[in-house]
Amino acid sequence: MPVHEEELLDAAARVLAGDHSASMVTIAAGIGTSRATLGRRYATREALLKAVAVRAIHVVDGCLAPADLPEATADGPSFDAALEGLVLALLPAAHLYGFTSRDATVLADPAFRAGVERQDQRALAFLALGQRLGRLRADLPPYWIWYSLWGLLDAAAEGVRDGHLAPREIGRLVLTSFLGGARPPWPPPTPAA
Repeated sequence: MPVHEEELLDAAARVLAGDHSASMVTIAAGIGTSRATLGRRYATREALLKAVAVRAIHVVDGCLAPADLPEATADGPSFDAALEGLVLALLPAAHLYGFTSRDATVLADPAFRAGVERQDQRALAFLALGQRLGRLRADLPPYWIWYSLWGLLDAAAEGVRDGHLAPREIGRLVLTSFLGGARPPWPPPTPAA
């Protein structure tokens, strides 16, 4: 059984990402402990779900650090580096998002929803900056770009969980797929006269 709280919550999120309706018995077995031991930390499934949601918000907040570019000094290369840093930082958080973004109990929690909204606004500001710098397609809404990234991250986590993708490969796969769709065509089209 994971010793640290963060490890336990991450392991529980991995089990829940694969089976959203997993019982406490199933979750405990999936993380290598007994129901009684898990129950001493979390009296109910709902308490465990809430703890996983709090962990997800905390982890994704940390992952968003590369997106905190000062707009006044941002340029194309600094945005590109920050975008790659953001994508790679989010890869290990995909299992947390994959579960929390679909669980009705978690989604009903106002504190969780407020945390997600705050994170979305932070990410959308970063993506809009990329559009203004010409580093991301301006014909796509920032929300679409953000949701597309999470869709790829979720697919990568599922591919690893199912044994179809190697963990060491998913960074390249997600970056290639994401940037291939979010970047403007190169060279940029010439403006119509």
